[in-house]
Amino acid sequence: MFVSYSVVQAVVQGLGFYAGILVVRALSKEDYAYFMIVNTIVPIINLLSDTGITNSLSAIGGKHWQDDRRMGSLVKTAMILRRQLVLLSGALVTPILIFMLWRSKASLLTIGMLVPITLVGVFFQLNTGVLGVVVNLRQQVGRMQRLAFWGMVPRLLLIALFAAFGLLNAPVAVAAGTVALAIQFWLLQFWVKPQIAWDAPPDAEFRRDILSNVKRQAPLTIYFCLQGQLGIWLISIFGNVERVAEVGALGRIGMIFGILTVTLSALVVPRFARCQAPPRLRSLYFQITAIVACVLAVATVGCWLLPSPMLWLLGPKYDQLGGLVWLAVLATGSASFSGMLYSLNVNRSWIPPAAVVIPAEITTQVVLCSTFDLSSVRGILWIGAIAPIVPGLINLCFGIQKLRELNRSPKNALTSQ
Repeated sequence: MFVSYSVVQAVVQGLGFYAGILVVRALSKEDYAYFMIVNTIVPIINLLSDTGITNSLSAIGGKHWQDDRRMGSLVKTAMILRRQLVLLSGALVTPILIFMLWRSKASLLTIGMLVPITLVGVFFQLNTGVLGVVVNLRQQVGRMQRLAFWGMVPRLLLIALFAAFGLLNAPVAVAAGTVALAIQFWLLQFWVKPQIAWDAPPDAEFRRDILSNVKRQAPLTIYFCLQGQLGIWLISIFGNVERVAEVGALGRIGMIFGILTVTLSALVVPRFARCQAPPRLRSLYFQITAIVACVLAVATVGCWLLPSPMLWLLGPKYDQLGGLVWLAVLATGSASFSGMLYSLNVNRSWIPPAAVVIPAEITTQVVLCSTFDLSSVRGILWIGAIAPIVPGLINLCFGIQKLRELNRSPKNALTSQ
């Protein structure tokens, strides 16, 4: 199943990589910088509007995934909570988006088009995130594959069409992603509605459990919103629009990890969340960690030895960045590995204490920002490569601690689901 899904994901991610390269090549550096700013802000709004809700769905749904009625109540409860949070997060973050675009010298017309297109895409994405948990927990692999495919093909076709006629700009590129998200939302709603009790009322117990996770995860989520996009924040403040475009273009190369990341999220993490046998859980945890670390190491070494093919994909505007390709891959890989450890933990409701994570990361960031040149692409990439190591180690240690606690609790040794 893993191999089959990975093959489809290879095709989907290949199409996504091609779409990303088309955007890099077709847009001017100024337009690409605007595009990257939007793609920096969107994850922040999504994180703030989620704040652990989707992870709670996996953790709670891992116990009720076969019960249509309970899953219906769980989805309805999560939908209501996410819609409330998206209004708050949109109101907080939209002014930041406008400011960053204005500071990068985007025209009022460009800002006026980008902001509403972005917010519509966020609406579709928040609903897709909730409904997708049902398909993932029930391991409906065929539907997961079709969802990934139809989430990419319209985006690629629209980008290719407008690029061919020389009409591609930042608003059109963002709109193509919004259209793809709308199609994914329609498909998921069409699939999920008949298989759960769609009319089930919200459940007060589920709401308490979800909010309990949200409260514990909120400090970390707010911090990750800032830390996760630190490179673009710093380069947009201390650099210029060209440096923003260069950091974003090199980040496209990191999409080589997309196949692994998406496959883990769709197949491995839900099964990890469903597993109730401590010995099996421990084995899965270390197997996943070791395999991902090996893949990321091989990819980084490969790009260090042969950077030219990757650089050629970005086009002549970025020829001068040859010595930074491997560093961009290392930065993306480091963030992916740390994110994977965090995802495994929170999908079991193992949330590391914010009082430990945030001070440790802030100290690391202060040291890194004092050490590297914040106006250079190389300095930003080094910060991106080193910064995730601290949260990664904290999550690894916390996960191991939780696994040991499970092994010491015989009452938790249930049959694996």
